[in-house]
Amino acid sequence: MNPLIFGYMRVPDGMSDEEAKQKQDDLSTYAEGNGFHLAIVFYEYVPGAQSAFTELVEAVRRAEAKQVVVPSYRELALNRSLQDAMLTHLFYATGGAVVVSLEDGS
Repeated sequence: MNPLIFGYMRVPDGMSDEEAKQKQDDLSTYAEGNGFHLAIVFYEYVPGAQSAFTELVEAVRRAEAKQVVVPSYRELALNRSLQDAMLTHLFYATGGAVVVSLEDGS
Protein backbone atom coordinates (compact mmCIF):
# COMPACT_ATOMS: atom_id res chain seq x y z
CA MET A 1 0.00 0.00 0.00
CA ASN A 2 1.25 3.48 -0.85
CA PRO A 3 2.04 5.83 2.02
CA LEU A 4 -0.60 8.38 2.94
CA ILE A 5 -0.38 12.04 2.04
CA PHE A 6 -2.88 14.66 3.17
CA GLY A 7 -3.94 17.71 1.18
CA TYR A 8 -4.64 21.27 2.30
CA MET A 9 -6.00 24.19 0.34
CA ARG A 10 -7.86 27.44 0.79
CA VAL A 11 -11.16 28.07 -0.99
CA PRO A 12 -11.86 31.81 -0.90
CA ASP A 13 -15.33 33.19 -1.61
CA GLY A 14 -14.46 34.27 -5.15
CA MET A 15 -13.06 30.91 -6.25
CA SER A 16 -15.18 29.09 -8.81
CA ASP A 17 -16.12 25.45 -8.35
CA GLU A 18 -14.05 24.62 -11.43
CA GLU A 19 -10.97 26.35 -10.01
CA ALA A 20 -11.37 24.56 -6.67
CA LYS A 21 -11.77 21.23 -8.46
CA GLN A 22 -8.66 21.89 -10.54
CA LYS A 23 -6.62 22.61 -7.41
CA GLN A 24 -7.89 19.41 -5.82
CA ASP A 25 -7.13 17.47 -9.02
CA ASP A 26 -3.57 18.88 -8.95
CA LEU A 27 -3.15 17.51 -5.43
CA SER A 28 -4.43 14.09 -6.54
CA THR A 29 -2.16 14.09 -9.58
CA TYR A 30 0.85 14.94 -7.42
CA ALA A 31 0.00 12.17 -4.95
CA GLU A 32 -0.49 9.50 -7.61
CA GLY A 33 2.57 10.58 -9.58
CA ASN A 34 4.79 10.39 -6.51
CA GLY A 35 3.64 7.07 -5.10
CA PHE A 36 1.24 8.34 -2.41
CA HIS A 37 -2.37 7.68 -1.55
CA LEU A 38 -4.20 10.99 -1.02
CA ALA A 39 -6.08 10.34 2.22
CA ILE A 40 -8.18 13.51 2.43
CA VAL A 41 -8.00 17.16 1.48
CA PHE A 42 -8.68 19.73 4.19
CA TYR A 43 -10.38 22.91 2.97
CA GLU A 44 -10.02 26.33 4.62
CA TYR A 45 -13.02 28.48 3.67
CA VAL A 46 -12.64 31.47 5.99
CA PRO A 47 -9.88 34.00 5.11
CA GLY A 48 -7.19 34.04 7.79
CA ALA A 49 -8.64 31.02 9.58
CA GLN A 50 -6.62 27.99 10.56
CA SER A 51 -9.29 25.59 11.84
CA ALA A 52 -8.86 23.19 8.91
CA PHE A 53 -5.08 23.38 9.33
CA THR A 54 -5.48 22.42 13.00
CA GLU A 55 -7.63 19.45 11.95
CA LEU A 56 -5.03 18.54 9.32
CA VAL A 57 -2.22 18.50 11.88
CA GLU A 58 -4.24 16.20 14.14
CA ALA A 59 -5.10 13.85 11.25
CA VAL A 60 -1.46 13.67 10.13
CA ARG A 61 -0.39 12.95 13.71
CA ARG A 62 -3.00 10.19 14.17
CA ALA A 63 -2.17 8.55 10.84
CA GLU A 64 1.55 8.87 11.42
CA ALA A 65 1.80 10.28 7.90
CA LYS A 66 4.84 12.29 6.93
CA GLN A 67 3.64 14.37 3.99
CA VAL A 68 1.14 17.14 3.29
CA VAL A 69 0.62 18.46 -0.22
CA VAL A 70 -0.54 22.00 -1.01
CA PRO A 71 -1.01 23.75 -4.37
CA SER A 72 1.42 26.45 -3.18
CA TYR A 73 2.84 27.79 0.07
CA ARG A 74 0.33 30.64 -0.22
CA GLU A 75 -2.33 28.12 0.80
CA LEU A 76 -0.80 28.24 4.27
CA ALA A 77 -0.61 32.02 4.52
CA LEU A 78 0.21 35.06 2.41
CA ASN A 79 2.94 36.15 4.81
CA ARG A 80 6.23 34.20 4.58
CA SER A 81 6.81 34.40 8.35
CA LEU A 82 3.41 32.84 9.04
CA GLN A 83 4.06 30.19 6.40
CA ASP A 84 7.30 29.31 8.17
CA ALA A 85 5.54 29.19 11.55
CA MET A 86 2.88 26.83 10.19
CA LEU A 87 5.51 24.58 8.56
CA THR A 88 7.45 24.49 11.82
CA HIS A 89 4.31 23.69 13.83
CA LEU A 90 3.42 20.83 11.48
CA PHE A 91 6.94 19.42 11.69
CA TYR A 92 7.19 19.55 15.48
CA ALA A 93 3.64 18.24 16.03
CA THR A 94 3.85 15.39 13.50
CA GLY A 95 7.34 15.01 12.07
CA GLY A 96 5.73 15.70 8.70
CA ALA A 97 6.66 18.05 5.90
CA VAL A 98 4.79 20.04 3.26
CA VAL A 99 5.35 19.55 -0.45
CA VAL A 100 4.02 21.78 -3.22
CA SER A 101 2.12 20.25 -6.14
CA LEU A 102 2.84 23.12 -8.54
CA GLU A 103 6.18 23.48 -10.28
CA ASP A 104 6.89 27.09 -9.27
CA GLY A 105 5.99 26.53 -5.60
CA SER A 106 4.71 30.08 -5.13
